[in-house]
Amino acid sequence: MRNALVIVLHAHLPWVRHPERPFYLEEHWLFEAIAETYLPLVEVLRGLAVDGVPARLAIDVSPTLAAMLEDELLRDRAEAYLDRLLELVAREKDRTAGDAGIAPVVAFYERRLERLRALYRAIGRDICGELARLEQAGVVEIATCAGTHPLLPLLADRPELIRGHVRTAVREHQRIFGRAPRGIWLPECAYAPGLDRFLAEAGLTWFVVDAHGLENARPRPVRGVHAPVWTEHGVAAFARDIEPARQVWSAEAGYPGDPLYREFYRDVGWELPWDYIAPFVDPGGGRMFTGLKYWRITDRRGDHREPYDPGAARRRADDHAGHFFDSRVAQVRRIAGAGGAPVVITCPYDAELFGHWWFEGPWFLDYLLRKVAHDTDELDAVTPSDVLAAWPEQQVVEVEACTWGAGGYFDVWIGAANEWCLPHLVGVAERAARLLAARGEGDPGTDRVLRQALREAMLAQASDWTFLMSTGTAVDYATRRFVEHVQRFNRLAGMLESGEVDETFLALCEQRDGLFPMLRLEDFT
Repeated sequence: MRNALVIVLHAHLPWVRHPERPFYLEEHWLFEAIAETYLPLVEVLRGLAVDGVPARLAIDVSPTLAAMLEDELLRDRAEAYLDRLLELVAREKDRTAGDAGIAPVVAFYERRLERLRALYRAIGRDICGELARLEQAGVVEIATCAGTHPLLPLLADRPELIRGHVRTAVREHQRIFGRAPRGIWLPECAYAPGLDRFLAEAGLTWFVVDAHGLENARPRPVRGVHAPVWTEHGVAAFARDIEPARQVWSAEAGYPGDPLYREFYRDVGWELPWDYIAPFVDPGGGRMFTGLKYWRITDRRGDHREPYDPGAARRRADDHAGHFFDSRVAQVRRIAGAGGAPVVITCPYDAELFGHWWFEGPWFLDYLLRKVAHDTDELDAVTPSDVLAAWPEQQVVEVEACTWGAGGYFDVWIGAANEWCLPHLVGVAERAARLLAARGEGDPGTDRVLRQALREAMLAQASDWTFLMSTGTAVDYATRRFVEHVQRFNRLAGMLESGEVDETFLALCEQRDGLFPMLRLEDFT
């Protein structure tokens, strides 16, 4: 291995499970991601394994996403979502028959959805289990993410809660995937000096930060972002490379905005007559995305749209993979020429970008990994653990506090739209710490209440709620979830403090939010 291309995909969704109702709009975040991202990525990885392609990438699966993917209720609903979508496609075949522009797109969706539904059933609806098998096959490294996706630096004054999030993640990962993770995605790539100690205690060996986390490190890394560094406690930090990030993420120059690619926002759920589309959207009377999108971007600055051509879009994904590949080879030559040491290019992305937001993204990844494997001897597609095994001698630095996202320093999660949450988060953390300190030897009855109280505290600490408030997306839902978990935690905490347990309320909380069966009170120390 001469130089390394390290692709890390962050697969995460917040815990959304509503058994109290047969239909819940926000559960469709999961169903859409299964149909558009997770199953297509499994297809890509299976193809690499079958063809013996010597290329690897890393995917972290957050504990909340893993919990949803293995939940039988949500599996039933996800399969029903695919069934319902294929019913809509069947109707659309009749409606669009004779339309030379749209009928071929409908036929494409029919073939694609039938194939993906068959795959979902063939793997026993067990996406995590299939990923574990693909890890055994050698095409992917599966990492974890902290607990419920909290902004860990905000818990710096409560080390027992940081430990709880990290250790619970490791336990759940080992239960679901069959082996302990070596790496962790820090939620929002949020790091502060000292966090590495908790990662090392849990046996984790690497994490990812944004570029400025290394650029501002002390001492300044000799090789910048193009090599991992070791922290004081022996955990490696890999920093995002901005150049390849912009080629994929940039709204102006990024690949996903190409005129041939599928237009995300033009969906039949918003465009067809209500009487026709009603059986396939929110039964409460609201329109929603269905996943059937018949148009290509055409002109990103105008409103004109032409019919989507999957074949042309796939060829363009091949072109873009070639451009990305050529850019990385040129980048490696430029950097290596300046110093001669191996170059590590780290490319972390949200997994849901590939397929959900950028429909052609899985094709792009497939083409890219095959090109790296077969078209050069200057660059290998590998995982962070592969890099550390090959080149363990790296510089030791103190990584600077940072996040990814707008501003790069926690602004998205602590700002005008959500700052009202902070006192509640502090109060929950302090009260949880007092409950843990008062536990003593423990009692089965009170320990059960404390475990659920900690689940509610962890769910309140999820960064998703404040993120959604900041972006103005699903604000009412995010606000309601945050408030509900804070209130449930406080009610459960009151039971522990008074010694009077409301069994009915406790059972209701466990039924709704009984995730993380491996949660151990001993981990919150």
